Amino acid sequence: MSVYPKRRAFTLIELLVVIAIIAVLIALLLPAVQQAREAARRTQCKNQLKQLGLAMHNYHDTSRQLPPGTIKWNGDPARTGPTSAYYDDHGWYSQIGPYIDQAPLFNTINFSAQFSDPSNEPARRAKISLFGCPTSGMQNNEWGSNTWSRWRGNYVVNWGNTNYGQTASAGVNFGGAPFSYRGSSNFSGITDGMSNTLMMAEIIASTTTPGWGGPISEIQIATGGQAFMGWLTPNSAACDLAYRLCPATSELNGISCCNLSGDDVSQYFTSRSKHTGGVQVVMCDGAVRFVSNNIDQNVWRGLSTARGSETVGDF
Repeated sequence: MSVYPKRRAFTLIELLVVIAIIAVLIALLLPAVQQAREAARRTQCKNQLKQLGLAMHNYHDTSRQLPPGTIKWNGDPARTGPTSAYYDDHGWYSQIGPYIDQAPLFNTINFSAQFSDPSNEPARRAKISLFGCPTSGMQNNEWGSNTWSRWRGNYVVNWGNTNYGQTASAGVNFGGAPFSYRGSSNFSGITDGMSNTLMMAEIIASTTTPGWGGPISEIQIATGGQAFMGWLTPNSAACDLAYRLCPATSELNGISCCNLSGDDVSQYFTSRSKHTGGVQVVMCDGAVRFVSNNIDQNVWRGLSTARGSETVGDF
């Protein structure tokens, strides 16, 4: 009779079954974890849009109008800077610093020169996380240059229902917008109603390695990409229209496609995000909404006008 006790252990089959069960449980758990993380990122994105909407309201309370979408426009006298182009100059981004708890940084901005001027390099290089959706993320631009280094971001202002020149397009009249060149609207000029007019929406920041990646998501200067237009519905499969350069296909970073425009005024960029099913927006009344990719095109265009007199209903 053996004096050694019998040892109990898993058979190979039992071990394989346990491993298979664990693998199935992990496979079931991972999507839930990813959904929870995305829900948290989406909530943070919503809060950031809310802060930007409040900043616009506080700017309006002080200046009696929204910040200019661009300070200059085609044909205006050039200011000190690397070019004479209005699109290398200031937009709304450089105006709202005191209203997003960034007064010390924004007090360093030289407003007598273009924002692309080397004197404004420190302000352009400062990364303000408020402008980046955690689901998508900001991208730096031409980081080796003291003239062109800057950040691309994920939140842009509403430029209306047609194009960057704010003119009629394909038989559709321009219906007004909260933001424009040289100056922007005041709230009394938004006759469609504050709760029925978009103020800001998401965009995906295009990458720029090794050089300039075109105007898409250019929140810091007035190339056109500091704004979105309601011509296309959110995350549309149709192409954006950009002046001078489109990002390389490998750098589209979720943007479906892009065509080239013959001039800057005919550009249009739609709102895009990496959230599943739609984009987040902040309305002119400060409310943050999630808008489905399936929104009716006429409703979306109606929401992007400030004085279009459309009936948009629920969305």
